[in-house]
Amino acid sequence: MNSGGDDHALAARLAHDCGQRLLDLLRDPSVPQGWGLETAGDRRAHEFLTQELARLRPGDAVLSEEGRDDRRRRLDAERVWILDPLDGSMDFGVSGAWSVHVALCEGGVPAAAAVAVPAWDTTFATHPPSRPTMCRVGRRRIVVARSRGYSDGRRLAENLDADVLTMGSAGVKAMAVVRGEMDGYVHAGGLYEWDTCAPAAVALAAGLHASCADGSPLRFNNPRPHTPGLVICRPDFADEVLEALAQG
Repeated sequence: MNSGGDDHALAARLAHDCGQRLLDLLRDPSVPQGWGLETAGDRRAHEFLTQELARLRPGDAVLSEEGRDDRRRRLDAERVWILDPLDGSMDFGVSGAWSVHVALCEGGVPAAAAVAVPAWDTTFATHPPSRPTMCRVGRRRIVVARSRGYSDGRRLAENLDADVLTMGSAGVKAMAVVRGEMDGYVHAGGLYEWDTCAPAAVALAAGLHASCADGSPLRFNNPRPHTPGLVICRPDFADEVLEALAQG
C-alpha cells in the first residue's frame, strides 16, 4: 500500500538525492579509487534508495541491480520499484557519463520515474515531464553503447543518413535525446530492466518514442527482468530507425 505522497515527486527526489550522495563520495579522499570507488558507489547508492523506499513505501516491492531479486514477491506485487542505483558505474570517477534510475511500475507499466545526471546538474522526471533544453541543427545524431559501436553503429550508419556516436550509461544516452542533444538512442541487444525502465518512462512522458528494438511495446517486472533492446528517439524518426534495425 502507498504510504501517501506523490510518487513522481518521490522518484525525482530519490534520484536527485542519491546522485548528490554519489558526488559526495567522489569528493571523499578516504575512499579508494578505481574498482574500490565503483564498488563503494554501487553499495552506497543501493543502500540509500532501498532504505528510503522501505521507510516511505513499505508495502512496495523493489528490484535493484545491486540487490537480491525476490522474484516471488515482486511478481505478486501491485507496485514495484525498479532501480539502477549507479548506472554506468565504469564511468564513475572517470567521467560524468553516469546516472541514477528510479522507476515505479504498476501492472508492468511505468507509473512514475526519474533519471538523475549529476554531471548535468539535472534530474529528469515523468511529472512535470522534461522538455528539450537544447536546440540543434545539422545532421541527425544517434548515440549507441560503446560496447555496440560496431554492431549497432555500423548497421545504423549504413542504413540511415545520420552520425553515430558512443557515450556512457544508458540513462545518459537516453537523457541526451530527452534534452535535444541527440535525435535517437539505440541498443539492439539485450538490457536489464533497471537499465531501461526509468529512462524509457521519462522519454515517453516527454513525448518521445520508446520501444523494444523490434518496435514492440516495453513491459516491465517480467519473471526474467530483461528488455530485448531499446529505441528512444523523436517520434518522427522512429519508423526510419526501426526499419534500419530490421534490415540487419
